[in-house]
Amino acid sequence: MKIEQYDIKISHETIYQYIYSAYGQKAKLYQHLMLARPKRQLKYSRRKREIPAIYKIANRPEFINNRSEFGHFEGDLTFFKGSRNGNLAVLTERISRKSFIVKNDNKSSNTVMLGLIGETKNNILPANIKSVTFDNGGEFARFGLFSMCGIKTYFCDPGAPYQKGQVERTNAILHKFIPKKTDFNAINDDNVISANEKLNNLPRKCLNYLTPNEIWDKFQNQHRCA
Repeated sequence: MKIEQYDIKISHETIYQYIYSAYGQKAKLYQHLMLARPKRQLKYSRRKREIPAIYKIANRPEFINNRSEFGHFEGDLTFFKGSRNGNLAVLTERISRKSFIVKNDNKSSNTVMLGLIGETKNNILPANIKSVTFDNGGEFARFGLFSMCGIKTYFCDPGAPYQKGQVERTNAILHKFIPKKTDFNAINDDNVISANEKLNNLPRKCLNYLTPNEIWDKFQNQHRCA
């Protein structure tokens, strides 16, 4: 008797589907697998978040790029030892270099963005914050919260955090007052307030040796007199 041969290929997915089918579950076929999991663990690839073109830094107006208008910020997170999620969120105004710091116990976008929104409402006059530039971290995914407050948002190109170099340099100075090796769980509100005050009262060469607070106050006074 002649036996016909067929070119049949069975993929690993077909085998897994059979093992975890109703029959396979009843027969406990999963016990023959290397890890013998009674329930299948599917792996899903994370979808890359695509930033709409209007929010990309390439579309940020030139008057922001050349620092000719006051009120445009850069935002970033900085992390410390002892916690993978706890962080300090930093907002830095591009002309004055004045910074505002918020401590977050986790890096969920909800926590980070609501914390920054709270900071803008409590310590930054609405007229003094027109835009914020972030990197592509998922922590800033809920940027729509800023839009709801009338604050424009822009995002660096993927893998190009240097495009918000001002806040990157601010973080480097901040680490002189709260070193990266500091245990995050030991950082309290007083530490954050003290470091923030030192940042904003530090004379800068780029400001003709004035402090961020002095430049900030100068623009504040101009706004009041306008």
